Amino acid sequence: MQFLSKTVLRKFINQEISSVGFDEGYIEHAIKKHIFLSLKIFDVTPSQASIIKQTALSCDCDCAVNRGVIDCSVSFSDCILSGTVAQLSQVAKKLSSQPFSLSKLSDIILEKLEIELKPKSKTKIMGVLNLTPDSFSDGGEFVEIDKAINHAIDMIEAGADIIDIGAQSTRPYSDLVSVVYEIEKVTPIVTALKTAFPHIEISVDTMTLACAKAAIEAGADIINDVSFLSNEEFVNICASENKKLVIMHSRGDSKSMDSLTNYENIVDEIYTEIFEKTQFALQNGLSKENIIIDVGFGFAKTIEQNFELLKRINEFKSMGYPILAGLSRKRCMQDVINTKEPKDADYVSAFAGFYLMLNDIDYIRVHNVELTSQALKLKERLY
Repeated sequence: MQFLSKTVLRKFINQEISSVGFDEGYIEHAIKKHIFLSLKIFDVTPSQASIIKQTALSCDCDCAVNRGVIDCSVSFSDCILSGTVAQLSQVAKKLSSQPFSLSKLSDIILEKLEIELKPKSKTKIMGVLNLTPDSFSDGGEFVEIDKAINHAIDMIEAGADIIDIGAQSTRPYSDLVSVVYEIEKVTPIVTALKTAFPHIEISVDTMTLACAKAAIEAGADIINDVSFLSNEEFVNICASENKKLVIMHSRGDSKSMDSLTNYENIVDEIYTEIFEKTQFALQNGLSKENIIIDVGFGFAKTIEQNFELLKRINEFKSMGYPILAGLSRKRCMQDVINTKEPKDADYVSAFAGFYLMLNDIDYIRVHNVELTSQALKLKERLY
């Protein structure tokens, strides 16, 4: 007898289990045995690592630890805990009764599993509306209010779910505009768009608290803070006004960020730094539902570091927050096609957007909404 076999993609495991005639009443439980995960646990003691590993083995999964754990020649070790969702649930259950604070780790593992099983939402397109005279990609094109509003309308008609308005350039070595200029440019656009398109979310890209406050008063739904909470008051105002806050990773400012790209492990370091900021936000009253995270492509990252983040963007989902990604027309996109002209990178930016959509990233910030909308339509036909 000759057997025929194929692999099953994880996205379709529910559908495939159903297709073999499995009892429909038990599918939700069954899929937990068919989804394999690897969780990284940072900085545990040798005693903790040993218990985690032995617990994992007792549940028919495994845990990789530093070789120095066995003889306590290291003070701390990271762990890679791997198994099916069902197996990892058993690990969490057993750890709940273990010493050395491992009951807290049990809760964290269960939280990560819940995030993994959460239904995926449709990717939303965030259209960029630059009101700056010197933006890296379209500086000066939409400074006049009529042109800005017409461009926003074009993006909405092309498929934008959100319009992200900014009057301060964040390109390397850009100069700061006055807060008065920023407010005078941003608030009339916010008011006009919220009046004409109440169903469209309005985001304001700003690093100044005064502009954030004025934007919220004008009707903004989201504050997009590219300063990585350099002013912690952003948390307080968004918490008090029940607004969403984008916490975007960055280092330094426009004049120094290109010199601050020294990372030993860029994914782990940025994950940790964003996690710390989100914890601060939660502790100061911002609800989890109002936090959006952004790894900050192009901000204190080299071209290759940007691609490393892009390849591993899915790892940031385990934090449990929606993810915003902004690669549109950036230097790493230009580098793919060897151009210095940002608009030339629209197609490769759309390709990157399609990759992000396939990875179920929640928000994609783009300049060319029409191309991105076409990519989203294709993705929806495939999934």
